[in-house]
Order: sequence, then C-alpha cells, then structure tokens
Amino acid sequence: MNTLSYGLLTLLSANSLSGYELTQNIKPLWRAGHSQIYPLLMSMEQQGYISYQLIEQSDKPDKKEYSITEAGLEQLRKWVEAPAEPPVLRDELHFKLYSLWLTKPEEAKDLLQKRAEFCKSELERYKVLLKANEVLRDERGETRELKATTFGRYLLIRKRVLDMESSIQFCEWALEELEPAK
Repeated sequence: MNTLSYGLLTLLSANSLSGYELTQNIKPLWRAGHSQIYPLLMSMEQQGYISYQLIEQSDKPDKKEYSITEAGLEQLRKWVEAPAEPPVLRDELHFKLYSLWLTKPEEAKDLLQKRAEFCKSELERYKVLLKANEVLRDERGETRELKATTFGRYLLIRKRVLDMESSIQFCEWALEELEPAK
C-alpha cells in the first residue's frame, strides 16, 4: 500500500465516506484526484481493508459509502507506529526564490506578496477548521488526548496554522530584504 492508501484509511477511521467525500477531505492533506483515489479504493476493498455500502439515490446516481474494516484498522495501526519517511518538499516558490536575481524588484515583491496573500487565506481557512474540530470534539464528548478521534486532526490543523504563520513571516521578512539599503 502507498501513502495515499493509508491517508484514505486514516479518513475512514473517523467516518464512513463516499469516494467524492474522500476526494474532498484529502485535499488539505495530500494532492490527489479521482483517478488516483478510486483505483485505490477498489484495491483496498479487494484486500479486505475497507468495505462499502451502496446508497441508492433517486435524484443522482447511486453512491458507495466506504468504511474501514478491522483488518484495515490493524493495517493502519501498524503503519502509524512505523517511522515516518522524511518529508517531501516540493514548492515551486523555492526555485523561483533561487532565481530571483533574474527578475525586477517589483516582480520579486509581487511574487512574495501573492504567496503571503495565499498563506493568509489558508490561515483563515485552517482557523475555521480548528473551530469546527473543537465543535466535533465537544459533540463527541472527547477531551484533548491521544485516544480521542479528533486529537490527531487537531494536531494536524495546528501544524498547518503554524506553517502558514511561518510562511507569512518569511514573506514579510523577504519583502523587507528587497527594500534598498538606507
């Protein structure tokens, strides 16, 4: 199984979801589309890690709602306990910053300002997700502890908040660096 497969199991460990819902929920965590997700769902179902229930719909095509099985939970548990691979760093901005000397100062500033604006937008989105996670935690009567199903989600959203705050700080610092020395 690949990392995306484990990501799908992770999402299914919290809730049963349709393929469309899985595709939408994975977006903040991992870049993947329908063409990757649906073959993995079929494979994981054949391996016994997930099952599905066919939901009949009158106004739309029928949908499959996937759930993790005990075998899937055990597979996910083993994966979670194994050391994580080093993070993959793929950010086009890094190459652009390296080659910044090839552009005009106003273009360089624009590049950094647009990244800062994107990060500010993402920061607001993650703050909304953080509040939603708190509501979910309260609804489930959970506390902020390892065994709570919402705890890992909370840690992940907080990481993304910190990442966006750090990126905004970097952009602001870099914009100051672009100002002529006085």
